[in-house]
Amino acid sequence: MQKIIRIARLELSILFYSPIAWLVLVIFTIQAGITFTDQLFTQETSQQLERPLSVLTKVLFAGDNGMLKSIQDNLYLYIPLLTMGLMSRETSSGSIKLLLSSPVTVTEIVMGKFLSMMAYAFILVLIMLGFTLAANLSIEALDIKFVIGGIFGLYLLICAYTAIGLFMSSLTSYQVVAAISTLAVLAALNFIGEVGQTIDFVRDLTYWFSMLGRTDKMVNGLITSKDVIYFLLVIALFLVLTIMKLNSGRQTRTLGSKIMRYSSLVVLMIILGYVTSLPALTGYYDTTRFKDRTLTEASQELVKRFDGPVSLASYANVNHYTAGYGAPANRISDISRFEQYQRFMPGLKMDYVSYYDKAYESNESSSTLKQKAKKSADALNFKFADLLTPKQIKEKVDLTGEEGRFVRMFSYKGKSTALRMFDDMFVYPGEPEISAALKRLLDGPAKVGFLTGNEERSTEENGNKAYKMITKGVSIRGSLINQGFDIINLDLSKVKAIPDSLCTLVLADPTVAFTPEQLNVITAYLDKGGNMMIAGEPGRQHLLNPLLAKLGIALLPGTLIEESENFEPNLLQVKFTKAAEDYKFSFYDGAVMAFVGTAGLTYTNDGPYKKAVIAVSNGARGWNKLDNFDPNDKIVFNPAKESKAAYPVALAVTRNVANKEQKILVIGDTDFMSNVELTRNNLNTVNTLFTIKMFRWFSDGIYPVSTPRPKATDTKILVSRTQINYQKALFLGVIPLLISIFGGMTLIRRKRK
Repeated sequence: MQKIIRIARLELSILFYSPIAWLVLVIFTIQAGITFTDQLFTQETSQQLERPLSVLTKVLFAGDNGMLKSIQDNLYLYIPLLTMGLMSRETSSGSIKLLLSSPVTVTEIVMGKFLSMMAYAFILVLIMLGFTLAANLSIEALDIKFVIGGIFGLYLLICAYTAIGLFMSSLTSYQVVAAISTLAVLAALNFIGEVGQTIDFVRDLTYWFSMLGRTDKMVNGLITSKDVIYFLLVIALFLVLTIMKLNSGRQTRTLGSKIMRYSSLVVLMIILGYVTSLPALTGYYDTTRFKDRTLTEASQELVKRFDGPVSLASYANVNHYTAGYGAPANRISDISRFEQYQRFMPGLKMDYVSYYDKAYESNESSSTLKQKAKKSADALNFKFADLLTPKQIKEKVDLTGEEGRFVRMFSYKGKSTALRMFDDMFVYPGEPEISAALKRLLDGPAKVGFLTGNEERSTEENGNKAYKMITKGVSIRGSLINQGFDIINLDLSKVKAIPDSLCTLVLADPTVAFTPEQLNVITAYLDKGGNMMIAGEPGRQHLLNPLLAKLGIALLPGTLIEESENFEPNLLQVKFTKAAEDYKFSFYDGAVMAFVGTAGLTYTNDGPYKKAVIAVSNGARGWNKLDNFDPNDKIVFNPAKESKAAYPVALAVTRNVANKEQKILVIGDTDFMSNVELTRNNLNTVNTLFTIKMFRWFSDGIYPVSTPRPKATDTKILVSRTQINYQKALFLGVIPLLISIFGGMTLIRRKRK
């Protein structure tokens, strides 16, 4: 070991007697400093503008534009300059012969030179730690462990690059050739993951070889044993290759023997890498403060309940625009989305099935579908011969209602449930949606009944007044079917009793009077303690008040009006009461819902039902208008005939029945969760959040699955813009200048000697 250390010290002194080592330190510091201070400046500007800041540690150091990410992207440019002379210098000068004839083994020579580069890499680590110290002084509650984990990943990357550079330097006596060839190998190892993506075996092999993304995980808060072992194997592989190359001059071997030795070494490393990357053998360490890269405890407890194999099959219809998510080229990225679950479910089996069929409700003929499928398959690199036909896919799985979209199916013990992609900025299902799908397999869905037969709001149509988006919107993340619920339409003209299995029953805006038999069915359901949501509209008082009377509630005659310069007079910006928090309808301060065409509510406190007002109209700007009016005309308040007041518009009604709490919600507006209101973009409302919380209340918190995480604490910048400029001067001017001066003095002293 002493010989290795002596060689390392000698190599390190030679390295610093070269201007390249000092130049790399200067450039490294300046590039890191530019990224760090620019990000800090941008976030400080946002803070001055009173924009909310989130997880500043990740913003400054990770993500797509963080400092550590920038360093990771540029490292491959630095290392070849440092390693190009490690062995080629010895070969070109002839000193390699003296080394090989000295009482030092080839292994000691290689390890000594590699150790010197590890020491140099540690200097780069110290520079990064300097930025960490600056960030700790600049940000409140910096997540230091997160940053250290990212720096550790970069250190492994530098060491791996160094081992490769050392080997390439041993192959030639020309330093420039060694640098260029090292750069080429590093580029190949970073981008080899793009090769052979359409071939399963080749894709898995090239992905394992690829360095791209492995350090990225560590920089973004997740250290896995398979990634650490990968870097150690790469380092070991190229160090052993270097030793074998230097020893080859001392030993006489046939070409076949050499090929066999080198091939055996590479195959051995691949086997070790494959075995240690198996999900069951992979260890994980989440460096984030609140374990953001790990499933929440609720999801962990959920997956522990599975006592058998779970499979996840993905179905891609090449004729639909979402097919690309399941394309072979996207397979590795797609699988990685479920790594959090594979960590706790190592037996999770993922499969991909491609087919062609109609997209939406098209009327294309079979021949046209086939022609279109051939073009799409060619464009997305699917093998057309492997595509299932419409008949074959129907025999394999029931995808009715999925509109031909890319969809997955979780399967467990003969049961299956859908997991969908969404038309929003995140696209992929998150932990709440995945856990909801898994919970459905274990516990079954929460069933919501929607009454039909009296021209109530539809859950099947896409019109403005309908409810399809929130109930059966397959591409909508917040839709009930994607959050653990099943939607059941119940025609009152056909059913004799409401099923007891419902978590709630919805009656929304009937326009045809109920028959006595229909009212008896609803009343019998309420008498048994069933949950219910009843929503009415102005003009429906005569239809709903007979039913509401049993609860001691009535829809007031007239329509609630709200003065506004920007909106129609029948649009109310409804506010929540303090009592709403008791029913878990809590939102941020000042949150409002948009109600369009609303009837006020009146109620008595007689009877067994407990009633609480959870939302009211704006009493300062609103009143109840009894006369007919045109919403497109300007409505003027008449103090002689009208009075402004805050009217209840949403009532929570509860009572204890048969050892359980009956929950009823009465709302004076039916449009609050309609398709058009959930897509309103001219007013910031919480209609969608309220609707989701409403059904969570009805299901006793079972669905949607709650996966809460603590709020970030590193959300405040402690330094001013002037102080940031001081940091910029330090990292871009003072420190690089000091390094340059010290390096220049060292080189001058060396030249004089």
